[in-house]
Amino acid sequence: MRVLHCLTVASLALLVCSAPVSARVVRMETTIALQDQSEPAIKQALKEAFETAVRGALAMGLPRVRVDGARVLPDAVILATVATDEDDADHDSAPAGNAVRPRI
Repeated sequence: MRVLHCLTVASLALLVCSAPVSARVVRMETTIALQDQSEPAIKQALKEAFETAVRGALAMGLPRVRVDGARVLPDAVILATVATDEDDADHDSAPAGNAVRPRI
């Protein structure tokens, strides 16, 4: 009986000590209206979209943001981002140097 008690306590201790840690990952798309199709207007819209996405990610407690793609439509710019609280070095799904992949 004592052995069964020790095994139960040991297995419960292992379950408590090895609680799984899960990372939160959020995919966001931010849309900013375009005034015209000029390059400065597109750059400004992309900058605003990125700043908005970063503010949203930080408000959710997600300190890491990466750009997943961008689309320029006739009347808007859409920026897709992925925000997470996990380490990029451990779970980087994009090859190095390809953080921005425009989708048209």
